[in-house]
Amino acid sequence: MPRTPQLSPRMLRTYPRLSGLELSASASESLSLDDLGLESASDRVDLAFGTYSREGLERALSAYGFTQRLEDRVGPVELRLSCQDPFQPRLTCWSKRYHAPVADASLRRTPGAEVGFTHAAAEAPLLYVDSLLLQQPGRPFDWNRPPLPGQQHPGLALSRDILDLLHLMARRIGAEAVALMPATFAAASVYDPRFTFVDGAAQGRFSALRRAGRGWPRWLLAWAVELGCMRDAQGQPALFVPSAMISPLSRRLARRFETRGWNEAQRLHAKQAVSLDEEALQARFPWARMPPGPPPERVVELLGYDPLSPASSPEGGDFASAPLRSTAGS
Repeated sequence: MPRTPQLSPRMLRTYPRLSGLELSASASESLSLDDLGLESASDRVDLAFGTYSREGLERALSAYGFTQRLEDRVGPVELRLSCQDPFQPRLTCWSKRYHAPVADASLRRTPGAEVGFTHAAAEAPLLYVDSLLLQQPGRPFDWNRPPLPGQQHPGLALSRDILDLLHLMARRIGAEAVALMPATFAAASVYDPRFTFVDGAAQGRFSALRRAGRGWPRWLLAWAVELGCMRDAQGQPALFVPSAMISPLSRRLARRFETRGWNEAQRLHAKQAVSLDEEALQARFPWARMPPGPPPERVVELLGYDPLSPASSPEGGDFASAPLRSTAGS
């Protein structure tokens, strides 16, 4: 069953206070579009989804408290809006301190057919997240927060905030769901509390991988999946295959997960035997990408790393893991 998004009460209280005029007006305009001879905000081709100007987005992010929480972590930021196609905007929060993006989202509005919906749901409008990055360039990784597959910098611990904002944006533009396709198991794990795989079999396979890693640190399970160290009942790699996920906002899309076919596929694949190949993980683990200093005892226990043994040094491994493009940010 899909999760009903539990949004921040503060954001829900703020949402109706933001008028369409406030969201669409730019710095060079008054808040009265009538004075400009414009019939409605939707006539403006420079507005994201026909609704948001860059200044309007700044007002919204400030009113929701997101800007303050972001700047508490990375210092002053500048919001950039790329809007060559108003229905495929890119929003970037650029750090003035680190000269790098700290939050970056590429969005578009698309019909439900893109994620596999049929019949009436095929025309349901979705807010599709093509990519999402949340990172803290000025903070190094440490053993309390080791790197996940695909991460170049630690996350911001703002994923809940950004997902709340995306759900409210979807509601504002009349979308019936937020949709995305996580590139990695780690990304899917971030989205899992609010999103459900459109394909019941994909949901079941994801559940089987999660169950096989029970008792392991989540970040280490993410690496085991990424490095092909999960095995099915025949000993073959049990891989994560990217598949669309959605968080429905309408009843008609939520009902798509109540069908007999979806639930049977989910149950069938969720109960399949999957195990973690510890020897493969020990051989392939990318020590060179890990934080400096000795790892915690639990990591040593699971991976067999002996800091005093040259054979077990991080430089001793010959496995290189190239980061994959991920839509997750923690």
